[in-house]
Amino acid sequence: MRRDAATPRTCPTCGDELSFEILDDERFLVAWSCLNCGLIRTTEPV
Repeated sequence: MRRDAATPRTCPTCGDELSFEILDDERFLVAWSCLNCGLIRTTEPV
């Protein structure tokens, strides 16, 4: 069974659109946040 990954712009908790903010442009560290439920995630390439 194949399952597609959720788009990074959709909140996995409530389904609303996430906004992003670049925290460190040299390390490509980005914070994704949901204004509806308050979820905050950070992503950084390995």
